[in-house]
Amino acid sequence: MDVSKTIAIVAYQGVLADETEAFRFVLSRIPGARVVIVGERTGIVAGPGGAQEVEATFNEVGATPDVVAVPGGLGCHRHVEIALWLRTIAPTWLLASSTGSALLAAAGLLRNSTAATHWLAGSILERHGAHPSPDRLVVAGPIVTCTGRASAYDAALVVARSFGGPQLVERILAEIATAREPAPPTPTRVPWRRRRRAGCTSTTVPPAIGQAVIVELELEDITDRGRARHG
Repeated sequence: MDVSKTIAIVAYQGVLADETEAFRFVLSRIPGARVVIVGERTGIVAGPGGAQEVEATFNEVGATPDVVAVPGGLGCHRHVEIALWLRTIAPTWLLASSTGSALLAAAGLLRNSTAATHWLAGSILERHGAHPSPDRLVVAGPIVTCTGRASAYDAALVVARSFGGPQLVERILAEIATAREPAPPTPTRVPWRRRRRAGCTSTTVPPAIGQAVIVELELEDITDRGRARHG
């Protein structure tokens, strides 16, 4: 099959692995599409939940990707190099999940627009002239924003429907349901909460909880510094 669509998922230090995977899971199933992880430079970047391998630089991808997805992550809106690249492209679809919409706002792409975001990132959007929405998913023309991992699947399905229609969406939803089937329990595993109650000194937390806490602390820190500067 000839590749007819380039789908670029942006990665950077601090990017959330679960949102990246949600985008990749759905978008890679669009017929004729090639999914590439892009960043400022090739190599491994780390973030909550796991590492990503950047396969191509922004310069190598150029200004012609059909779909661009920006997962959220730590300090996402501070990545000037991503914002500059986003200003040079005009994809058919531009997706952003959780704090990824803060990066779109910082790039000036959401001015006077309404967007979904992580619940602690609303003030960042407002600072850049955007309007945070209480909805988990917002489709505003070619820009689709959402609140996090679960809604990232839905955002990507909007794109899948535009390329492959409802039949493609139904097939992907069936694959998502299969992938989410719980694994058989492991009798020897000690649950995280039980380890804490037993006085275990480990600071390990379940990935989903850990990612949410880290992002919230990061955004709270950003908000506090902003308040200090502006009185």
